[in-house]
Amino acid sequence: MVYRVLADLVMVIHGALLVFFVIGGFLAWRWPRLIWAVLFVAVWNLAIVILDFGCPVTALEKYLRRKGGEQPYASGFIEHYLDGRIWPEGATPTAEKIGFAILVISYVGFFVIRHRRKARVTAAP
Repeated sequence: MVYRVLADLVMVIHGALLVFFVIGGFLAWRWPRLIWAVLFVAVWNLAIVILDFGCPVTALEKYLRRKGGEQPYASGFIEHYLDGRIWPEGATPTAEKIGFAILVISYVGFFVIRHRRKARVTAAP
């Protein structure tokens, strides 16, 4: 029972990390120090996608599911929980590209806002 609860907790945290990956740059517009956490999550996700290795968070969830007596899903977290539910079946590569594009847009906005703030501080008497 404990392992199943822990597996569910890891699943929720994993989902939250994915949401943070997509919107974290926008949150950093308001809370600039957050950008370091956003960068870490972005590099982490980029490495997983580019190097095509399994996510350790997914491996942890599957491990906990096995320990709890459940049969873990065969695919990755995104394919299991999101593909065919949030976007059409098989569109995960497109969703990844959109996610990274949103991330880039949020970073560009972050640096534009940061530059404007610094310019205002410098221009103020």
